[in-house]
Amino acid sequence: MSNGDPGLLGRIRERIPTSQKKAPEDSLELRAWVLAAVLVGEVAVLTSGYFDWMTGILVPLLTVVAFGVSYQRRREKNFLIKILLAFGALAALAMFFREVLSSLYDTRVPLARLFLWVQVIHAFDLPARKDVAYSLVSGLILLSVGAVLSTSLWYGVFVLLFFFCALGALAQMNLSEARERSGAAPARSRGLTLGLIAPGFFAVLAVGVLCFSLMPQRQSMNLSMMPTSAFQDLQGDFSGSVQNPDYPQSGDPFSQPPRNIAPDSYHGFNPYMDLRSRGRLSDEIVMKVRSEEAVPYRGVVFDEYNGKGWVISGGEDSLDTLVSDGPRYDLFSAPNVEPSEGETRQVAQVFYVEQDASNVIFGAYRPETLYFPAAGIKVDSQASARAPYEIPAGSTYSVVSQIPNATPDQLRHASTTYPAGMAEKYTALPPTGLDRTRALARELTAGTTNPYDAVVKMNNHLRKEYPYDLSIPPQRDEMDAVEYFLFEERRGYCEQFASSLAVMARSQGIPARVATGYVPGEYNPFTGLYEVKASSAHAWVEVYFPGYGWSTFDPTPGFDSTPWQYQAAGSVQSGKVLEFVAEKSGKVIGPAFGAVGTLMRGVARLDPVSIIIVGLLVAGAVLAGIYSRRYLIHRRRKPAVQRSVKVSDARLYSRYGAIVDALAGADVVRETGETPEEFARRAAYEVEEPAVGRLGEIYLYARFRDAVPLALVEEFDRLEPVALATVNRLKEAARVSS
Repeated sequence: MSNGDPGLLGRIRERIPTSQKKAPEDSLELRAWVLAAVLVGEVAVLTSGYFDWMTGILVPLLTVVAFGVSYQRRREKNFLIKILLAFGALAALAMFFREVLSSLYDTRVPLARLFLWVQVIHAFDLPARKDVAYSLVSGLILLSVGAVLSTSLWYGVFVLLFFFCALGALAQMNLSEARERSGAAPARSRGLTLGLIAPGFFAVLAVGVLCFSLMPQRQSMNLSMMPTSAFQDLQGDFSGSVQNPDYPQSGDPFSQPPRNIAPDSYHGFNPYMDLRSRGRLSDEIVMKVRSEEAVPYRGVVFDEYNGKGWVISGGEDSLDTLVSDGPRYDLFSAPNVEPSEGETRQVAQVFYVEQDASNVIFGAYRPETLYFPAAGIKVDSQASARAPYEIPAGSTYSVVSQIPNATPDQLRHASTTYPAGMAEKYTALPPTGLDRTRALARELTAGTTNPYDAVVKMNNHLRKEYPYDLSIPPQRDEMDAVEYFLFEERRGYCEQFASSLAVMARSQGIPARVATGYVPGEYNPFTGLYEVKASSAHAWVEVYFPGYGWSTFDPTPGFDSTPWQYQAAGSVQSGKVLEFVAEKSGKVIGPAFGAVGTLMRGVARLDPVSIIIVGLLVAGAVLAGIYSRRYLIHRRRKPAVQRSVKVSDARLYSRYGAIVDALAGADVVRETGETPEEFARRAAYEVEEPAVGRLGEIYLYARFRDAVPLALVEEFDRLEPVALATVNRLKEAARVSS
């Protein structure tokens, strides 16, 4: 083989197409906007409460360093850096698998951590515009991850900041591409933020809010992976009694004077509930809940009434202990838990604890599956669960419940044959002190033929005849608490209403008990969570119907009287969004937002009048915006000061005549009947020089004027030598060819 022969290998190498190296991205402004967007996405994830302070400092700091390194080395091949980044990516993946294997039921945090470190690694290698664009997409992914982890409305601030930065990045990306096509060097873009990005931000924001308001919201959940916080493998047994740090327990509480209600913790979350206690709960948010339905969150069930309040019977020996090496617990497997009866519907709920709380685990009745981050829990016979520790702020757990789904007609025709021991336990009352209560119950239920109608009669009487009042004074008289409420005070708290219905039902041989927990709370359409306050604590009644189990009744005025019944919630956001904003904005602008909410609900129902009104309002707002902007631009526009030059001083006539003479020397002569304008265009075409045509236009403009703008004179000065040089080249070419 000769030295000049490339050989087979060389010929193959020549045929292999080589990829063209991507041009490096030189725009510092583009990189700065993308960096800002990425940092917003990272901070949105890091402030969710799932990451330690070290990660919170390292990730943003390394991201800034990485963007600086990738800019400085954008023209280098960076083989060593790419190798190191590959090993870093493998390390992040290994860390992810190690973490996810210990938290199979909730992979949100491991995935978020992986995305954070992948973003940092990717930021070290951003030479070209496409790589920078990928980083912007990565920031959007981080923002989405933050939305999954966050439960606060403040997360909306991160969304707005990212949106603003992303608009700036996209604008700079288009500018950079345009400069590359024209061959212009990167330059600072003055006025872009206020002139384009800010108006575009507010315009798209308005359209986005409108679309969000009309968008249906999905309430169902993915039950294959329910969120929990970090698993705690606590060793040893625990008592299982209700532990509430705001109510230290010492001795018999009913033999002591009644205690005041703690402002941040309901006194019904205890082993007992004293009906003589008084106080107000605060509006501090204690937890946030994602729920498929707006149903109460049940916590404690009281089954024994003693004339002063309620207690949980049975003691610690009656509790079932469930242990697990993971967060999942099937509560129906507890041997002493009452069996499920009748038709049910499934509801899933996720609880995000915002304040330190008791060890009560809340959930809709009847809880079936619990995902709780502990190695063991206790369950009583009423299916109420207790944690092995007082649940701290920041905890997350999930509950899947089977809610009784019987209709009023089914309950009305239920049997009155109760299981053995049921009537004795749940109809027991003190032997004395309730004479007037028993008489009232007999009077109200006279003529009813079944327990359901009897309970409804008593329930409606309490709701109609007794006001709900949180300002009642402490009970001073030594008498039965229910008798005192019904016949002396005649107003009171939810626990007085619930106790009165339960006691009256028991007096008529209907099994009943009192449950405490929280009402659903205020729905936040922006986060999709119910915000539960300390003042959302509530008490209600559970009544037993053979074949259908326990059904809930609420005799307190202002609350849903039958909260177990399914109520379809509207899926369209419009009314929810505007009503929520109105409630938060105060009474001054609240009525206006309420009216808009009504209008948007009409649009969602495809009401023609509402659609026309909204269309007119939107059109008016758009026109007002357009004309307002034009008016402001007109007001701000400063008249341009144009300097003029005399035609005689500029010698435009003689100078253009010289150009015409030069053209004649190149055999480009004005023909008979040809206007100066036509001659200028033809001459520019024949000599293939646009400058000749433009000089003719300037000459014609100045022909009948005494003065012309300085800008035209300067343009003539710039184009004149170009035209003369072109004509001279033509003359020289003609001379050589001859």
